[in-house]
Amino acid sequence: MSAENYNRRQFEDGLITGKHLVQLTECWQKCHDLTEDGYCGPDTRASMDSERLPEAPENNSLGVVALNIAIEELGNGEVGGNNSGPYIAKYKGILDDGDPDDDGAWCASFVSWCFKEASKRTGIPLSFNTSHGAKRLFRNVGESGNFINSPQPGDVVCWDRGVKGSWQGHIGFVEKLENGILCTVEGNVGRYPSVVRRFEHNMDLQTRLEGFARSS
Repeated sequence: MSAENYNRRQFEDGLITGKHLVQLTECWQKCHDLTEDGYCGPDTRASMDSERLPEAPENNSLGVVALNIAIEELGNGEVGGNNSGPYIAKYKGILDDGDPDDDGAWCASFVSWCFKEASKRTGIPLSFNTSHGAKRLFRNVGESGNFINSPQPGDVVCWDRGVKGSWQGHIGFVEKLENGILCTVEGNVGRYPSVVRRFEHNMDLQTRLEGFARSS
């Protein structure tokens, strides 16, 4: 079990209390020259997130920029209803009508949006077509660049979903792979309200992993 999942379970079971979180926040703030008020606000969260920003490999600069944009979106996601709200509309490139209607799965839309934003910021044109489908996007990235076995920050990772071998899939960004633990940034995982989050995956348990791809 990853540290993230362990701590979440401890919190859900009431073994980690609000007082513990305040103490941990104050400790972090003290060590990072922040106001020691115990409130885990935007400045404190940004400081925590910055500790895990990857260094860009020279051969994958656009992917790393896309990953860093994904990290900027941590905590954003569904608002008002499943697969809906202003963030989902942004990722899908549609207008937010304010209704809690289901606009469809958005993991691939999120990854596509991050790559398009990275292209805008860097001026580097995308070498692949984006897609709202996870497996299609994975194939597009790999076919324009490379399918790889040893992922680096900014690569994409894809899993099979639903009926084995079907069109259904899930995609996210690789943040790092270390000691058999794959750290990722993904959207559209779990029940409403799903948000962009960090995850840790034990590679020994990945029975439905499609693979990794690197943009050119």
